[in-house]
Amino acid sequence: MSNAFEKFEELETRIMRAVELVKTTRQEKENLEKELSGSRSQIAKMERELEELRRERDLVKNRIENLLHNLSELTEEPGVQTEVTSNRR
Repeated sequence: MSNAFEKFEELETRIMRAVELVKTTRQEKENLEKELSGSRSQIAKMERELEELRRERDLVKNRIENLLHNLSELTEEPGVQTEVTSNRR
């Protein structure tokens, strides 16, 4: 009878280990799902920030291009152009 009892105890021990493993695995899964959700939120936020930075970059680029255009118009005036040309000689 003791042999059957030992086998039963061994089975009980294995079942308890399996139950603990399932509990641990479920907890790990839950933690990873929370981490994934947080990472996705962070990615979405960073994508919005990136889009805002791109818009700002384009705005600054356009303003600089306009300023350069205005400056080039100044240098194209006949008196200024002649002056610049004569200084190079």
